[in-house]
Formats: sequence, structure tokens, C-alpha cells
Amino acid sequence: MEFFDRIIKKGFFEKKRVNPGGRIALGFLTIILIGALLLMLPCSSKERVVTPFITALFTTTSATCVTGLTLVETGAYYSYFGQLVILILIQLGGLGFMTILTTAFVAANKYIGLRDRMMIAQSFGLDSLEGVVRLAKMVLKATAIFEMIGAVLLSVRFIPQEGLLKGIWYSVFHSVSAFCNAGFDILGNGNSIMAYQSDPLVVLTLGMLIIIGGLGFVVWEEAFLRIKRVKPLSMYSKLVFFMTASLLIIGAVGFFVFENSNTATIGHQSTAHKVLSAVFQSITTRTAGFDSIGQANLTQESKLLSIMLMMIGGASGSTAGGIKVVTIAVAFMTLRAVLMSKGEVTVFCRRIKDSNCVYALALVFLWMVMSILGSTLIAAIDNIPLIDVFYETASAYGTVGLTSGVTAQASLISKILLMVYMFFGRVGIMTISVSFTMRLKNTGKIEYPTGNILIG
Repeated sequence: MEFFDRIIKKGFFEKKRVNPGGRIALGFLTIILIGALLLMLPCSSKERVVTPFITALFTTTSATCVTGLTLVETGAYYSYFGQLVILILIQLGGLGFMTILTTAFVAANKYIGLRDRMMIAQSFGLDSLEGVVRLAKMVLKATAIFEMIGAVLLSVRFIPQEGLLKGIWYSVFHSVSAFCNAGFDILGNGNSIMAYQSDPLVVLTLGMLIIIGGLGFVVWEEAFLRIKRVKPLSMYSKLVFFMTASLLIIGAVGFFVFENSNTATIGHQSTAHKVLSAVFQSITTRTAGFDSIGQANLTQESKLLSIMLMMIGGASGSTAGGIKVVTIAVAFMTLRAVLMSKGEVTVFCRRIKDSNCVYALALVFLWMVMSILGSTLIAAIDNIPLIDVFYETASAYGTVGLTSGVTAQASLISKILLMVYMFFGRVGIMTISVSFTMRLKNTGKIEYPTGNILIG
């Protein structure tokens, strides 16, 4: 722990010119590189061979950015040591390394200074320093509880099948991977959880862990306070719950309709199992990455729907990626206000700041530009159908991890591009948010003359 203390505090904090968002990005990059070096060790692979640097780097980038895309099958290639390294990276990436570091500081009775608190707040997506240490400790406790419950439930299935020790390891690994919305699996068959597509225990347990992890740490705290103090939920938390439920239903209905007669996915299943698969597909496409039906065989309509859900992701300050559910909600409400000629954007009898509306629209536009640009480049380089490349790029940018088979056949340049997209999707969006918030607070009193231009 002193090692991380020295790197984060002495290495990053002394450079005053680097803002908190930049420090977070440097922290993630450091963890990725250290993880890559560990995975290159012969003891990290089952064959006791040195793993190529690009393979190790791709895996650690995917794990730290809680994506799930891999160049080799995790369970079949990596040893228990390698799998443990990946699991630690998933936990660090899902909760944010500052959350873990904060708890270590508290346990060691170390004072948490202003800059530490700023980084904690920004890693949670907060614009206030009030109660950030308490929130960090609450997040770790809640995470341990949820992951333990998930592991216990999964052990009911895995222990009888794999034996006591291996069954426990399978249960813990997949519980953490699901809660952190990572999508890594170690089942060893290269087909993710397709063997359990009709198993309600496994599918629903993973699905609930994904949803809870994607709600966000702030929403957890508010829900907890509501139980203890009967405190009403904020506008933000209400929007998160509403959008999460709405997207789950819309996605499930869409996948059920589009895949109902597709025998390559769910067409051969009973009606009850079709509903289960459709619901899980709706959940997993919003940044989780577990595959229960085979993404390469989806219809074109389902792939387009998946891309849209990948774009949205989960809530801010959560283990999920994407541009976030509230961002898309604000963007749609802004569009509605414009179409209805309203002077302001409102929700739940509250007015949304103009700056929030502008930022939401900017993130949506940025996602579209980045996804289209990356997809076009990879399609041109590797001569792969555009819809499949768009699916893969959206999966990387949204830190989802679902694949249609493009990653395995991608060239070196395309693999590097996908790594950049995974990193930017997890860390870049966070850094932009930090910079945007800080600039709003530091805006001076100077106002420029208003200019009028024609729009539309």
C-alpha cells in the first residue's frame, strides 16, 4: 500500500499543473502498465510462457476499464495467479483506485488532505467535497456485501459442478466481474455464459449485480439514507431509477421481438427462456459484457439496439460506462423543450441548468463522432463489415465488452485503437467531466457581447 501511496501522492500530487482529472487518468494508466507487466510473467499463464506485451496490455486495459474484451480466453489461457491479477484490476477499475486508497489511508490513520478529497470526489462524479471520505467507506462496505451475496448465490450452482475450491473461485470471480460491470468470465469455453442461458439462478444473479453496480454510488447512499432517515430521493436519483427501469423494459421487448424467430440466438428456446434471455441481453448490453446468446448471430436490428444501449450505459459515478443514463435523459428533455418551444428544461418540477443541457448534448455528439470515426478506420484497415465494427467500437467505447468476433481478427493498429477507446470510455469521459465542472466554477465575471447566428 505504501507503493501506491508513493506513486499517487508523491508522483502525481507534486505536479500542481495536473488537475484532478489528469491525476485520475495517470493513476489508471499506471495501474494498467503495472498489471500488464504482471500478466507477462510466465506464472500468469497456464502454459508458463511469457505473454506478448500487446496481449497483456490489451487485457489489463480491458480489466481496469471494466470492459471485458480480450485477445485470449481468460479462463483457458491465464493461471490462477493471472486470473487474480485480472480480478484485482477489475475491482480497482470498477470502484476507482482512489476509493481503495482512501480506505487504506483511514486504516493507517493517515490524514486525507484537500487534494486527496478532490480526487475522491471527482472519481465519484461529485462536485462537492462534503462527506466524500464517508461515501468512500460506504461504497467499500456496500460493495463487499453485494459481491458476497452474489458469490454465495452463484456458489449454489458452481460448487456442485466444479468442486469446493474451484466452485468458490468461480463464484467470487464472476460476482466481482458482474458487480463491476466488467464481463470477464473464466468458464474456459470461450462462449461466456452461453451454457447457462436457461439457468435463472446464474442469469438473474449476474443481472441483479450488474444493475446494482450500474446505479451509482451516490444513488446507493441516497437509497440507504431514505431507509434510515426517510429522506426523499433527489431529482438525480429519481431520474436514474426511472431511466434504468425504462431502458431495461424497452431493451427486453426489443430483443424479444427482433430475436424471437432467430434460431441462432433464442428462437429455439421456450417462451419463458426467451423472456429471460431478452431481459439479460437488455441488462448486459448496458456495459456488463456477459454473453448468453451469441452476439455474432444477432439480427441487424438487435445489433443496432445493442449499440444504442451501449452508448447510454449506467449511472454517473458507478461501475458502468457509457455516456450515462441521466445524460441521455437530459439530452432528450432538451430536445423536447426545443421542439415544444419551451424556454427551459424541466423534470420532476425542477429546472435543469442550461450548462447541464449543453454538456449532455456535447457528450452525445462526441460519442457519435468518436464511434463513427473509429468504426470507419477499423473497417477500412481490416476490411470488416461496418455494422460489426460499429458494434465492436461501441462496445469498447462504452466499456461493455460484448464482441461480434471483430477483436479476435483485428490487426495490431485496430487493437491499439480499441484500447484507446476503452481507456477514453472509462477515464476520458470522467476527465472531461472533471475539467468541465472545474471550469464552470472558475468562470470569471467577464461577459462577451452576444452574437446572433442562423440555426437550422
